[in-house]
Amino acid sequence: MPTLRELRADRLLSIRDLAQQAGVAPSSIYLIETRRATPRTATMRRIASALGVDAETVEEFQQAIEAAKEPHPRRGRAARR
Repeated sequence: MPTLRELRADRLLSIRDLAQQAGVAPSSIYLIETRRATPRTATMRRIASALGVDAETVEEFQQAIEAAKEPHPRRGRAARR
C-alpha cells in the first residue's frame, strides 16, 4: 500500500501544491506524512480526492480508519454501576 508521500511524489506535487489542491494547510500534509498527526475523515477525503485515489488505499489513512474502529477507553472517572 503506497504512503501519502509516495503518492504525492509520483504526481510530482510539493507539499504546498497538494495542500492547495486539497484545501488543507501544508502543515497538515507534513504532519500526516511524518506520522505526527492522525487525519480527520474530512481531511483524508480531501487529500485522497486531490490525489485521485480512494482514502482506503493510502497507508496512513488506512491506519487512521482502523484506529477509528477500535473502541476508545473511557476517560475520567470510572464508570458507576
